[in-house]
Amino acid sequence: MKEYEWSFKVKSVLPFLEYCRKGGYKEFEPASQNRVVYHNKNIEHTIARLTTEKVGAKEKIILDFKNVSKKNENLNVSDESAPLKINKANLKAVCSMLEVLGFYVAADNYRTRYVFKKAGVKFEIDDYSKPKMCVVAIEGEENAVEAVKKDLLSKLSNFLE
Repeated sequence: MKEYEWSFKVKSVLPFLEYCRKGGYKEFEPASQNRVVYHNKNIEHTIARLTTEKVGAKEKIILDFKNVSKKNENLNVSDESAPLKINKANLKAVCSMLEVLGFYVAADNYRTRYVFKKAGVKFEIDDYSKPKMCVVAIEGEENAVEAVKKDLLSKLSNFLE
């Protein structure tokens, strides 16, 4: 599936959370995530991601792949695989398969992810504890994302890093 996404490092997630809440976006329960990102030594633009996510008392582990076809400053256009649910019993085997396929650990990140959706646009607002940073991503249909990005930047550009 094609992904059209703008991503920005920001000084704080708070103004962006407020923007979404005041803008009528549907808010989902925040998730604690550990995302291990794998790069491939044989295929430059392909990554694998193993994400352990906790929402309330529920935990899930997801494996997915991403092929970045266009990267311009803060814009990424990528092909993303469907997510595959993994469990603790087969996690070691999955990691072994990634290694055999030429993937190696490039990042091991911890964050709280806030998700908001409205009219085909999704905000993913990430407050990272490791490494320490804040990132806001806007994804969805290109024209809708561009309109939201324009509005967002006109109101909150002073919070960008």
